[in-house]
Amino acid sequence: MKVVIIFCVSSFYDDLKKIYQNSNVEAYSEFDVKGFTRKYDKDGAATNWFATSKEYYDSIATFAFLDEEKGFGLLNQISKFNKELDCCSPMHAYMLDVEKFI
Repeated sequence: MKVVIIFCVSSFYDDLKKIYQNSNVEAYSEFDVKGFTRKYDKDGAATNWFATSKEYYDSIATFAFLDEEKGFGLLNQISKFNKELDCCSPMHAYMLDVEKFI
């Protein structure tokens, strides 16, 4: 069993829900996250355009417990989304082994 954890800015939340649906993931959990950055360009602006107007940016974290095949399918959908993205805040996804569960 795997756990897939995905972080995205709130602006891409609807896209993430579609990715879950297209990947046939029937259940997942989510929570709101405030992301902070200390990366600035030479003019002093935050390098992530979602964070330019405040000290943090609103994002979403989700996780789902999946078999390996479905996990790789979900990661492929995230990768495809990021490749088609024309801005600077891609989704971040991680697939980890679940060693034990009760």
